Amino acid sequence: MKYLFFWLFLLHAITLFARNEVEAINLSLQSLQSDESLLDTGALDRTLDNYRGTIAPLYKRYLVTKKEHSLIESKFIDAGIPLFFTLIPYAESKFNPTLHGYGTAGLWQFGKQSAQNFGLTVKKGNDERLDIERSSDAAIRYIKYLKREFGSWYLADFAYAMGEGTLQRLIQKNGSKKISVLLKDPHFPSGAKAHFAKTLLLDAKIHYITTEEKQE
Repeated sequence: MKYLFFWLFLLHAITLFARNEVEAINLSLQSLQSDESLLDTGALDRTLDNYRGTIAPLYKRYLVTKKEHSLIESKFIDAGIPLFFTLIPYAESKFNPTLHGYGTAGLWQFGKQSAQNFGLTVKKGNDERLDIERSSDAAIRYIKYLKREFGSWYLADFAYAMGEGTLQRLIQKNGSKKISVLLKDPHFPSGAKAHFAKTLLLDAKIHYITTEEKQE
């Protein structure tokens, strides 16, 4: 029965995603220090399927902003941070450096306090959240801090998307740091699910699927 369940789940995952996409997603998860694959968690499988249709316009946006994005990639490579994180601006702001949200701004959608905590000036006439280079340097500092606090890259991304306090409460409530457990919690914020799914799918497509496969 155990093996039958495994093969049924494998068939389901491959129905949702082409085999090469499954492998690319797993490589992205590995880069985030997850010891789980797509086949280990139905919650992740379903979450990704919910947002798969949003990736085409984000990928088109990536193609027209590759020059600006390459500058961010260089910074993150030098900092030793997975390239997954360089794609957060597409999930958060559609790579629009002048975007203002509800109390947030810029590529990385920093709130005022978080921006100031990590070295940005935020005042009338000089909002460094709107500066691509300065805000990206602050994002590097913030992501490194979150990695130290939570111990893995995927948890650092969860904390980036939902806030440190919310993630700490989810981990304490569930007694687990596993993606398969946390994503099933009904209090896992929907915005954080969207953030993680979009960034993961985009990372898989850009960094782990070959040029030939992208054109299929």
